[in-house]
Amino acid sequence: MSSALATIETERLILRRWRESDLADLTEVYACNEHARFVGGGKEPWAVWRDMALYEGHFTLRGYSLFALEEKTTGETLGWAGPWYPEGFPEPEIGYALKPSATGKGFAKEAVIRCLAYVYETIGWKTAISAIDPDNKASQAVAKSVGAVQESEPVKICGCNVYLWRHLSPNEFRER
Repeated sequence: MSSALATIETERLILRRWRESDLADLTEVYACNEHARFVGGGKEPWAVWRDMALYEGHFTLRGYSLFALEEKTTGETLGWAGPWYPEGFPEPEIGYALKPSATGKGFAKEAVIRCLAYVYETIGWKTAISAIDPDNKASQAVAKSVGAVQESEPVKICGCNVYLWRHLSPNEFRER
């Protein structure tokens, strides 16, 4: 297990461990079935709480996990982004999702770039993917904007059909 940091920052975001007080904001990610269709569908607050506990458990087991994304100016939790490598995944992933009110503002791209720097420089990953639903054009656009390339036809991971988007290697990332 790596000795990962608990908090990292960008210009506009604090990427940190989860707090129980994040529940209301995180529930907004799942409040609309249409918006949440690419992250498991709509969920009740009790199920969202379990997800937060899952993310914290991943920190315990792997030394890193999906971070809560806190907007610096408001303190609002916007969603999550970060390193993720649960059982059943073919490789380490950078995952990300935002609540509807936070989309289209560059937060996902900003968080993914910082997460890539973190996993390459701090954790020592040599590769990273993002597993993205074939219909999730917004997430594909984020991946493409940070230099990731779709490398496969859809594959099944944990029961879901996804495209694997290959992120830049550590050297390519540093050069960019």
